[in-house]
Order: sequence, then structure tokens, then C-alpha cells
Amino acid sequence: MNQKINNLLVDRNFSIKETMRVIDRNGLGVAFVMDEDKKLWGVVTDGDIRKAILRGANIEKPIEEIVNKKPIVIEDRFFKNGVLDFSVKQEIKRRLPIITGSLKVPVVNHNGEIKDVIFVAANEENSYLVLKGKPKFSKEGVRKVLVIGGAGYFGSFLCSKLLKKGYQVRVLDNLSYGGEGIRDLHQDKNFEFQKGDIRNISDIIEATKNIDAVIHLAGVVGDPACAMSPRETLETNYLATKTITEVCKYFQINRFIFTSTCSVYGKNPFAGQKLTEKSPLNPISLYAETKIKCERAILEAMDENFSPTIFRMATLYGYSPNMRFDLAVNLMTAQALFDKKITIFGGEQWRPWLHLEDAADAHIVCLEKPIDKIRGEIFNVVSENYKVIKIGKIINSLCPEAKLEITKEINDKRDYNVSFDKISQLLNYQPKKKIADGVVEIKDLVKKGLIKNYKDLEYRTLYES
Repeated sequence: MNQKINNLLVDRNFSIKETMRVIDRNGLGVAFVMDEDKKLWGVVTDGDIRKAILRGANIEKPIEEIVNKKPIVIEDRFFKNGVLDFSVKQEIKRRLPIITGSLKVPVVNHNGEIKDVIFVAANEENSYLVLKGKPKFSKEGVRKVLVIGGAGYFGSFLCSKLLKKGYQVRVLDNLSYGGEGIRDLHQDKNFEFQKGDIRNISDIIEATKNIDAVIHLAGVVGDPACAMSPRETLETNYLATKTITEVCKYFQINRFIFTSTCSVYGKNPFAGQKLTEKSPLNPISLYAETKIKCERAILEAMDENFSPTIFRMATLYGYSPNMRFDLAVNLMTAQALFDKKITIFGGEQWRPWLHLEDAADAHIVCLEKPIDKIRGEIFNVVSENYKVIKIGKIINSLCPEAKLEITKEINDKRDYNVSFDKISQLLNYQPKKKIADGVVEIKDLVKKGLIKNYKDLEYRTLYES
């Protein structure tokens, strides 16, 4: 039997949890359940398992308790030379009048042994069925993604890109920073929105229904905001994240990306030395401390199935439909354009930088990799490392009418130069954008009159929703 088909097979005595592990690793969202004679006994999907858990099923029980014993099956005599018999197509349409996505259908011989697997899908009008070729064992297993905090600066950009890539996207957000960033997304049939608070477990459970993967972005963001409200920071950044983690683990949503921050490196005592994911952490703010606590809690929850990934993100920049001007590159560019000056505090501090486009690409690459390749990994997500003074000079070269002002006062003591070799090597992640790209984007916005006053409160956030 083909080894790839073997990756889809489980014994009827396998536990629900063991079966889910097979489904996660084969990447197709389905497992074929075999009897003692290695004949097809039933079919089960990841959705079947999660619905069973919602009904109270114990994941240590045998998979035979929830399996579909009357699946659609094609006898090999009706599948010749890559052509599906018309009568079989009609039977599939009768049983499944509306097909969304693709159906993984086993092809069996007269003894009930699986000999092949094909994809069957409907055309856009659902008027006839088409073969999609052999299973590619790729991202088919991740169809629907929950983005927690998907209306924020990065979240709204990421959701738009996920939709363009063909994913179904649900957002859980309390809209404390508004919903402008996702306003246009509501028109997309593959987009869902749920208003809710991540501190409310009922909201979390409702949001995770029928979800294949979770990207967790929400939290109180930045050192000033966290310092202003330490209790809310603890509840939102740490305790809520622990709850989200346990809910995902319980419902077997095993692909989980948590967005942390390079701020966990704090102030590097060895100036300019590249820091890796194994370097000591030196947080100098409550924000960074809560992110470290979250990282540890998430990784401690990992088991044979639950396979989280941690992204330590560099400082973001670039245009978003939910724009922010309290981020360094965006802020200094706006100062140069509106105030005709760029203010640098200190300037010798090293910082990693990351365009929204590259940040979104990293998340999508992670969703599409085999689950074992990203399980329990921590990745620095960075495109460039520059001293703050260098950023000012780059912006100044593109906005020459502005004056560069440097003061010795340092109001942010973070200083770290971060390596992104690991994500480049393991995930083949290659950032494409440069600082200049983000500066030009903002210049174009201002030129078109879309940004009239960068100091407006709408462009700042105490809570990245």
C-alpha cells in the first residue's frame, strides 16, 4: 500500500486522541478507520472529533464510538484511468447536495481494502463534480483559522491576507480599538466576526467551534499601556492566554500560534551581539514579563497532540487598515512628513524590525508546514536589525525636508540585535520588505490625504484588539 495512504489509516481500537494525532500529521483532516482484517470500517474527520468533544466525548475512548460507518466510498471498478464513473458522481451529489471544499474519498477493491484516495469537489456553481487530482498532503488540513485579536493593527492585515490565500477566517475581538480594520472583510463569504472578550471563557469556547488552527494576537500591548493597567495586563495577557491554551488543547485544536515579542530580550549586556531563541531573557517591562509567562505556560501545555508555536515578533511597521502611529518607524515617518523633524532618543540602541507583510507571511508559512516541524518551536520573526539612529537616517533620506534631531535622553532602554536564522532555515522564511518600503507606504497615504493628523487618538492603542 502507498505510504501516504498508510498515513491516513487508524485501527478501530485507536483512541480518539491517537486518531486526532494521525489526522494532524497527515494534513488532510481525515482518517480512515480499519477493522481487524485491514478493511475499511469507517471514516472520521477532525470536525467529527471536535463535535464529539463538544458533546462530552472522552478522547481516551476508542475512535469506533464516533466514526462514520456509512461514508462515501468508491469501488475501484468505477474509477478507471483517473475518470470517475457518472453514476458515482450522481450518488455523491444525492448524498451531499452541497459540497464545500474537497471531499477525500477512499477507493476500495472488492474486499474492502483501500487502494487509492481521491479528492472530489464541486465547481463554483456546485452544478457538477470534478476530480482535484491526487491528495497533495499539504494545507488541506487547515481550512478555518481563528484569529484572536484580528481587528487590530497586525490582525486586520493578517486576516485580509489569509482570506486572499483561500482560508476561512473567524475573528474574536472586543473592538476596544474599533472595527475599521476589518470593515471591508465582512463582505467576504469566508469571513466571520465574533465580538467577545478573551477573559470570558464562554466567548473563547464559542469562537473555537469548528476551527482548525488558532493565531493568538490579543493583549494589552506595549510598555506604557501595561504600566498604566497592571491588573488588566495580568488578566488579559497571561491568565486569558492560559485559558485559551487549555480550551484549544481540550478541543484538540492542536495548531496554535502565539505572538510573543522580541522585547523579552530586554537590554542586551553585550551590545550588538546577535541573540538567538536560546539566548537569556532579560525583560525590563511588565509587558515583556507577561509574554515570557505566556510562552512558558503554552509550552508546558504541549503534549503528544497539542503542538504550539511561539513567534517572537520584531517591532512592526507599515500600512494597515487599522493604522498605528505609536510604532517607531511609522511615528518617525509621520513626524518627518508633518512636523518636518525626526526626534531620536539616544539612537545607539539596536532593534529588530519587521514589515506587516513579512509578519503575515511568517504566520501563513507556519500554518502550511507539517505540524511536527513547528511543534513546540520558538522563532524570532525579523527582517532587519538596525540601530534606532540608522532608522532615522533612512527616513531622513526619503524625507529630506525634515531635520534629524538627536537627544542623549533615552526613554526606552531596550537594546537587542536578533537573529532570525532559525525561522529561515526551518521554515524557509525569507522576508522581502525593507524599512524604506514602509516609509514610502506612509508617504503615499499622506500624499493622498488619507492621513491628516497622525496624533489623533485613533492611531494609538492601549489595547491591541
